[in-house]
Amino acid sequence: MRLPELLRTSALRLALWQALLFLVTAGVLAGIVGWQVHVFGRDQLRAAIRADTQRLLEERDEPDNGGLRDEIRERLRAGGIEHTLMALLDGAGQPVLSNLPASVALHGLAPGWHAVDMPRSYDPDDGDDASAELWLQRLPDGRMLVVGRDRSSLIQLDETLAGAFAIASGVALLLALFGGLLLGRSYLRRVRVVGTRAQRIMDGDLSVRIPARAQGGDEFDLLARQLNAMLARIQTLMESMRQVSNDIAHDLRTPLTHLRQRLETAARASDADALRAALAQAQHDVDQVLSTFSAMLAIARIEARERRAGFAILDFSTLLEVLAADYAPVAEERGQRLRTQIAPGLMVAGDRRLLQQLFANLIENAMTHSPAHTEITLSLAADGAQDFLATVADRGPGIPAAEREAVFKRFYRLDQSRATPGSGLGLALVQAIAELHGFRASIADHAPGTRVLLRGARAAPAGSGDLA
Repeated sequence: MRLPELLRTSALRLALWQALLFLVTAGVLAGIVGWQVHVFGRDQLRAAIRADTQRLLEERDEPDNGGLRDEIRERLRAGGIEHTLMALLDGAGQPVLSNLPASVALHGLAPGWHAVDMPRSYDPDDGDDASAELWLQRLPDGRMLVVGRDRSSLIQLDETLAGAFAIASGVALLLALFGGLLLGRSYLRRVRVVGTRAQRIMDGDLSVRIPARAQGGDEFDLLARQLNAMLARIQTLMESMRQVSNDIAHDLRTPLTHLRQRLETAARASDADALRAALAQAQHDVDQVLSTFSAMLAIARIEARERRAGFAILDFSTLLEVLAADYAPVAEERGQRLRTQIAPGLMVAGDRRLLQQLFANLIENAMTHSPAHTEITLSLAADGAQDFLATVADRGPGIPAAEREAVFKRFYRLDQSRATPGSGLGLALVQAIAELHGFRASIADHAPGTRVLLRGARAAPAGSGDLA
């Protein structure tokens, strides 16, 4: 991976922004801590100066104050305490005794604390000019006692803290830059994997998936799992579309071939009756083709979720009772009997027309494949505390267990059904409507015959206006 690519990654920019935020925070913290430590060190230095002052003042009890002069003189002769400064000024502010450099002007200073600059010669080891903290106290006789210490230790403490914070900030910045480069490299590698897989998908390989941990992981794994789910859905739809295209080419070939034959027969017809018969048969073939395309269009619209906006709370029991009342006479005309077992008051959320179409398809399919003098059962019951179970059962030839999933595919027809009218889209439409509503359609044996089961969630009753 080239460095310019890493420098453009969002991970590196984020790391640098975090490093900048850390530096600002560290700067504020360094200022607060540095000031607190400086004040503490200064207070300690002043406490030592006050202790020195107190010891000197204990020697001024003699009437001529000679004890204070003698004590200062003795300390100055002995060298005093290291870095301790002492001076005794007369009433005019002139030094009587002092170990302060002559360049330090004490004349005119008021009693109290003073920070004064010291010449470089005072501390040759210090490359910069030194400084001292002085305490000036006026004595009862008008003289001024000066006691102080140099501030080199305090200055060194300030410089040490500043250097430590500078080093820590520099190390943190380097670590942030290094970590950002590593993180950017990792991000860039994963993005490249996604890009490579995406290119393969664009090239037509829909079986490609993005690597992701099955559970947990970071945001890349979560995004990869969501993209993989989307790709699986796209692959299913594309395979379904290819299958539909193949099925259309196969299943429409027969009616279109028949249509061509009808037209050829019509073209060779020698009288009007033969012409009308050929045209009528051709019209029947066209209607069959149009019916197939209408069913396919309906399935496509349902799978596109275009009808969910029309969902409402429906009285499912009443809907099936009305539908059964409409189909009971049709069944009687065919020598069959439509029996109902519908529990009252079961509610669902859905589209009324689509649910009617779903059960109309199931009832018509059951009547088509059931012999005369048999019974077709339409039932609805509660299934647990929150679900329902609806069933359409017939006494037809049944569906082999190995083909019970396949019959929900478009254009799929059993061998024994190929002699009956139909396009093989009825159960595909049932499946599409069921999935739109979140229901589960399945097929079971009725020994003999077939049971189509529909399971789904019930809905809480709404206002009476929604139960139309």
